[in-house]
Amino acid sequence: GHAVASRGLEFILATQRDNGAWPIDVNLSVWNTTMAVAALGSGDEATRDWLIDRQQRKRHPYTHSPPGGWGWSHLPGSIGDADDSSGAMLALAAAPPSEEAVRAALAGAEWLIGLQNRDGGWPTYEPARASAWLEKLNPAAVFGDIMIDYSYPECTSACIQALTAARGRLRGAKRPRQSDRAIAAGLDYLLATQHEDGSWYGSWGICFTYATWFGVWGLLAGGIRADAEPIQRACRFLFDRQLPDGGWGETMDSCRTETYCHAESGQATMTSWALLTLVRAGQTQSSAVQRGVEFLLARQQDDGSWPAENIAGVFNKTCAIHYDNYLKVFPLWALGEYRRAQHARTKGH
Repeated sequence: GHAVASRGLEFILATQRDNGAWPIDVNLSVWNTTMAVAALGSGDEATRDWLIDRQQRKRHPYTHSPPGGWGWSHLPGSIGDADDSSGAMLALAAAPPSEEAVRAALAGAEWLIGLQNRDGGWPTYEPARASAWLEKLNPAAVFGDIMIDYSYPECTSACIQALTAARGRLRGAKRPRQSDRAIAAGLDYLLATQHEDGSWYGSWGICFTYATWFGVWGLLAGGIRADAEPIQRACRFLFDRQLPDGGWGETMDSCRTETYCHAESGQATMTSWALLTLVRAGQTQSSAVQRGVEFLLARQQDDGSWPAENIAGVFNKTCAIHYDNYLKVFPLWALGEYRRAQHARTKGH
């Protein structure tokens, strides 16, 4: 057969897992690196330089996206996207400063500003170029709402956080053009998409717990006070949905029905999302946070890991997906956020 077909078949056979399934992607190096930095709370010079080298410097051959963004992998098939670009910029802000890091972050900020949709939110890969009526022509049996690149609370929050970091947390960074207007428009989008009960609907994680974490962090990063009504409403939403075991958990049915559907018991990943939300919102001393931390500590195994649990990821609203690293990253991230908040409170007194 043709060499291309033969190599493709070899790749398919080589990447099949022992259980007969295939991963959605075999390399998520940039995404994994930025999440690890977030969970650890800082990055070193080697990580910083590695991320700078993975910034896309040329117009992408497939999407024609301009240079300045990051994709999920260092491999050439990776496409610049809002989530990974924001994650890389936040990781650079958490690493030792350098002139190269400042230049990379500013280029990333310009890229993010160019990605913003007209409604003030951010999409995944490219600005929306058509109307939602195109969904009537959606040929996919699995994915929903994919015909144009809609705005998402998750992407919007990540971009607001990254633009704020590029503007203020990197030494020597100057405000990129239009960043203040972009952040203000992003805040308006988040406020407009918050539900009456205080939650946001998630399209890239299950579901309301995931998006509410992003919604709150985005508002806070954009300058909304923790005691403001939208933040307090989001906290009440989470307080009201804590399970008797101290954890939080919802199922994929939440994505399908657009109504919060409780899991049978607390889930470590979703409990981590709830804790990240509440701690950053100033609720560290609440009984809900204390019970959530106790839940995570009790679930941790002797080797430091957390046991397997329900699927927590989702792709394009309708496709449930398992991410191996979620249980490695999010509990550590949440416990670290809690410890830092406790330390800051103690030091403040």
